Amino acid sequence: MARVKKFFKYHWQILILFLPAFLWMILFVYTPFIENIIMSLQDYSVSKGILGSKFVGLKNYKDFFMMKDFFRLLGNTLLLNLLILVIGFPAAILLAIMIYESRSKVVKGIAQTTSFLPFFISAVVVCNMTIEFLKQDTGMIVNILSWFGVPKQNLLNNTKAFRWIYAIMELWQTIGYNSLIYLAALSAIDTSLYEAASIDGAGKIRQTMHVTLPGIAPTIIITLILKVGKILSMGYEKVLLLQTIDNKPVSEIISTYVYNVSLNPMVGQPNYGLAATIGLFDAVVAIVLVAIVNRIAKKVSDTQLW
Repeated sequence: MARVKKFFKYHWQILILFLPAFLWMILFVYTPFIENIIMSLQDYSVSKGILGSKFVGLKNYKDFFMMKDFFRLLGNTLLLNLLILVIGFPAAILLAIMIYESRSKVVKGIAQTTSFLPFFISAVVVCNMTIEFLKQDTGMIVNILSWFGVPKQNLLNNTKAFRWIYAIMELWQTIGYNSLIYLAALSAIDTSLYEAASIDGAGKIRQTMHVTLPGIAPTIIITLILKVGKILSMGYEKVLLLQTIDNKPVSEIISTYVYNVSLNPMVGQPNYGLAATIGLFDAVVAIVLVAIVNRIAKKVSDTQLW
């Protein structure tokens, strides 16, 4: 007890500064998380609230894991997120290196601005642009592909093309934003390392391989761990806006299922308990994936989250 009093006596200013963040975490992170757990065990009703809703135990979990489309939804979510990760993750690193290596300040400014601006365009506008570009008769991309002998068709209805369309759209909108953290990491590399490598006869490619990439390796590993943790936590908005009856077999992911079946007012009484269950499933998978990737990163490098 005396040690606790001594700690508060000497660190009370720091504790006061920490108090707002601590209260924010309690109110907006831990409290909703605990409520989510309780809701997943209930037939939740808005009018009755958590205290008055009927307790159903693991029924919501059984309904979710036993439904016939569970593995299709899980597979669609994983495949779409993996494709986005495989395309977008190295592309952001490459863009950052290209901007960093450019000697012209004008080129750097134009490249950063043009690649970053799409991030501020709303999801509705981006999806509508994509839909217009891919229309069967008037779509610009469809017409360009027809010059190379590709039959005109609405590409969004093509189940083989949907994932690639979404991944490229996501890449265009987020590559500039995702490259910022790598640009910040690149600016922290000691320039004398490049001078030493140049004296040793290393060209730009060898400098990139032996100086640039090792210099930003910790940042790359940390961002990769965090992105892997979000591999199931995909927003439904853009996927739902691009979803059609024809592409639904590959575009129906976990988050769109939550909206279409659990929360969509068109289906009748929303099933908040099932939605809470799916949200917890995403959180548990994220924790497991982050722990696994962090353990691998710890073994192959000195960089880790904890």
